Amino acid sequence: MKSHRASVLFFLIFLSYSTLAQEKKTFLYAEKDTTKLYMDVYYPEKQNDKQSCVFFIFGGGYIIGARDDQQIQSIKKHFTDEGYIVIGIDYRLGLKNVTNFSIITGFKNYERAVIMATEDFISALSFTLKNINEGAKFPINPKNIIAMGSSAGAITALQTDYAICNGFYNSDILPDSFRLAGVISYSGAIFSTHGSPKYKKHEPAPTLFCHGMKDELVVYNKIQIFNLGLFGSDHLVRKFKKNNYGYHIRRYPVIGHQVAILYPNELHKIDEFIENIIFGNKKIQIDETYYDPSIKPIFLNFKIKDLETVKGIETIDEFETIK
Repeated sequence: MKSHRASVLFFLIFLSYSTLAQEKKTFLYAEKDTTKLYMDVYYPEKQNDKQSCVFFIFGGGYIIGARDDQQIQSIKKHFTDEGYIVIGIDYRLGLKNVTNFSIITGFKNYERAVIMATEDFISALSFTLKNINEGAKFPINPKNIIAMGSSAGAITALQTDYAICNGFYNSDILPDSFRLAGVISYSGAIFSTHGSPKYKKHEPAPTLFCHGMKDELVVYNKIQIFNLGLFGSDHLVRKFKKNNYGYHIRRYPVIGHQVAILYPNELHKIDEFIENIIFGNKKIQIDETYYDPSIKPIFLNFKIKDLETVKGIETIDEFETIK
């Protein structure tokens, strides 16, 4: 009897350990410029019926941040509890060793960083789609993949959807039928060399835009030199509204780029957007101005040229000391 109990106990411990060990898996999804790019896949205890997935793309000005830092830690439990697979990815930090943030050269360096990150995210999507039916690495419905990002990560999410809808960059490695189910952007924008962004081949995914109206780092409206420009949430929403694309914009008066870090406190709003617009009526358009006096403004005068001040900083926590 003791032997039988010991065997049962060992089996339960082994089963528990196996479940914990399978909660997260890490895969090498690409190697570029001698850089190995990994993704962390967090599995829910029980998947939702839609077999949906959230890709989270970290922020940090294309200088700092990591796939497994506090940014994803603050949301992964919420989404896996809701039955989502959550994936955090590496991408190349194109501004990490850059020192020139002057207007023209700075724009060119910024463009290069945005394109690198976008191409990496597209490669991560391609790797995932190719492995959906191989060994159950990714038990995901390819029609239910959502891109979510903060700051540089939000730019990358929006830029990727823009690329897919126009055939830009390396989007041709994705299946012709692939579309993102939705985009969640906290302080994001689109970098364009063709003037105001247009969606020529396909409609953009339903998008949640969250943006501080005083943001000068990732501009709320736009900054443009001839056809070169960074087009923020306010500008993009006007285009979405005109063309009857689905969206929800949350405008935050008074505050600036700190909206990029508000998402862990707004998960209920994100859930509503996913349920009502992404998986509900994709043509819904909601324009909301949200003011909370308890949110004290920071980053108000932080601009692209000020990214130089974070040279040598390796983590978001370190960045907190120089705000």
